[in-house]
Amino acid sequence: MKILLINPPIPAKWYNDEFYLPSSLLYLGAALQKNCAEVKILDMKALKVPKDKDKNEFYDRYLINILDEFSPELIGFGCLFSGNFPDTLRFSIRCKEHRKDIPIVAGGIHFTIYAGEILKNCPSIDFIVMGEGEETTVQLVNMLETNRKDFASLDGFAYRENNEVKVNPKKRYIENLDMIPFPAYNLIDLTDYYVDTSKWHNPKNLPINTSIPIITSRSCPNRCNFCSMYTVMGPKWRPRTAVNVVDEIEFLYNTYNHMHFSFMDDNMTLQKKRALDICSEVTKRKLNIQFETPNGLNINTLDEEVLDALVSAGMVRISIAIESGSDFIRNKIMRKRLARTKIIDTVKLIKQYPQLHTSAFFIMGMPEETQETLMDTYNLIKEIDFDKIHLMNIVPFPGTEVFEQAKKDGILMNIDTKDMYKTDDLYFKNYERFFIKPYTLEVSEMLDFRCKCGELINKKTGKGKN
Repeated sequence: MKILLINPPIPAKWYNDEFYLPSSLLYLGAALQKNCAEVKILDMKALKVPKDKDKNEFYDRYLINILDEFSPELIGFGCLFSGNFPDTLRFSIRCKEHRKDIPIVAGGIHFTIYAGEILKNCPSIDFIVMGEGEETTVQLVNMLETNRKDFASLDGFAYRENNEVKVNPKKRYIENLDMIPFPAYNLIDLTDYYVDTSKWHNPKNLPINTSIPIITSRSCPNRCNFCSMYTVMGPKWRPRTAVNVVDEIEFLYNTYNHMHFSFMDDNMTLQKKRALDICSEVTKRKLNIQFETPNGLNINTLDEEVLDALVSAGMVRISIAIESGSDFIRNKIMRKRLARTKIIDTVKLIKQYPQLHTSAFFIMGMPEETQETLMDTYNLIKEIDFDKIHLMNIVPFPGTEVFEQAKKDGILMNIDTKDMYKTDDLYFKNYERFFIKPYTLEVSEMLDFRCKCGELINKKTGKGKN
């Protein structure tokens, strides 16, 4: 079967100067290739739109040309986050208008959360694969090839039967991640992702070009009330072995002469021995690389031995997830189980490595936030000495506990909950926009705090608005 996998472009209102390879589609493409499918990836993020062209017209024409030239028998859309949904829907409609005979399947966290609603309201989408998609998508392809329609047997799958929407819950997840083929890097041109990295932190002075994402484990055992990742990747943390992880890195190192990587796990260092083994493998194989941890390492998993190993293996940028300076908000509400003393000790430890560019993440505006808890965050930010400090407004993503809490208590703002499946509005780069009104604070008070804390952050880091 000929399968076209499509990644929609970055939404116009979303600002991101470090865009990554489409890991989910590369993993899916590898699984399909192993199943003897002929796969093509169209990553609209990587298309260079001429300045004199209308973006939508350019994308539409490019898509139609690919449909005509490749003539796929199945089209798959990846939707990394809710902001991609409008484009995903629009392009699915274009595909149906041009070739109504080609079935369309979609996946990603947004489609996972709203599978039923999307199929009820979006006739251009035929199937939805919920959560981790490799096994279910391969099974779907085998069914379509043999003209079987035993869709009820597919795990984590939504479909229509006699005009009725059926949703099979996601129950099974791949236990042995080493059995999954490496991402199908042969399906893309890596140079399409090259960006200007001249200002990137580069203590080893190695060629960067771009950073390739590496996913060493899936899911996270923690249940922070603002995180919805477990809805896609399941409740259990599942790691790849150290050898398997470094085999992928070494393949990219030798095949593409690539030396810069981003570990995108939700909890990479959860298992100390495995983290140390990954670092040991990199060192043993004499891989001269640099890497970063942009998603934020769990502070409770870091100690001097782990940090020594990470830095020795090539870590040059570290991000840690502190979230709040308030013990009450951080531990009782968010459920981080993270002591303030551990934060301070780890920050001091990290600062002992001069080659590290350091970042910390904070969140403000939880429903239980007060002036006192905000000041706790202010004071902790004042105390730590990092290169970059990110202070985000809480975004109540659908599927999270904080979303359900805010919806039940009537404190959601700037969100139309009537047709949430259509939403593309949940993004956090607009720092003056809030989606939750805390029980005891006014929006004006949060804006004042943002201004006050922003001045502090800019004074400490000297780098832009936070």
